[in-house]
Amino acid sequence: MRTFTIQIAPVRAPYMREKQRVENTVCKKYIRGKVVYQEFRWNSPKAGRNIMFFDTPDCESERQPHAERFASRVQRAFDKAVIRFNNDYRNLRLEDEIVRVYAPYPDLAPNATITVYSARVREYKAHQAFLRDIVSKMNIQYNALMCVLQQGKWDLSKDSVYKLNKYMFDLQSMCRPDHHAIEFKGEKNPLTANRR
Repeated sequence: MRTFTIQIAPVRAPYMREKQRVENTVCKKYIRGKVVYQEFRWNSPKAGRNIMFFDTPDCESERQPHAERFASRVQRAFDKAVIRFNNDYRNLRLEDEIVRVYAPYPDLAPNATITVYSARVREYKAHQAFLRDIVSKMNIQYNALMCVLQQGKWDLSKDSVYKLNKYMFDLQSMCRPDHHAIEFKGEKNPLTANRR
């Protein structure tokens, strides 16, 4: 059968102009049962101060349009994935997918049985668990990405971009026929671009 290729746009980090407000703070530690507050990291001035980042109104207003645009994209992909999920598992009956039923302790508890289901049921439950919270997970991760960029932590932003692209790839490729192939647009695959 001919392969049908579907190209999806990778998730990219937005350009953030605003910077979050930085304030010095203390670190709370327990030393020999007493609470000690330390100004510096690892209690060493060479390591720098403990700091916290706080949002400003400008930071929140800058993140809002990006978050809305990304949330609508995720919702569209999620709605299509739910339709494919319902069509794929429409005729699934758990009674027909039982491989075996056995009692692990026949002498102690003969009525306590374990039901082993087929691989299709395990795949169904995995997809069901994935769809349960993927929208909120992706929106929270994208907001964390924007916060990290406003804090200037570029290495952490790469981790967030990788996670978002992995979530999007899994969401787009769920319950597809075997002859469908999902690819990212562009020359570089964001899932393998940073391998060393």
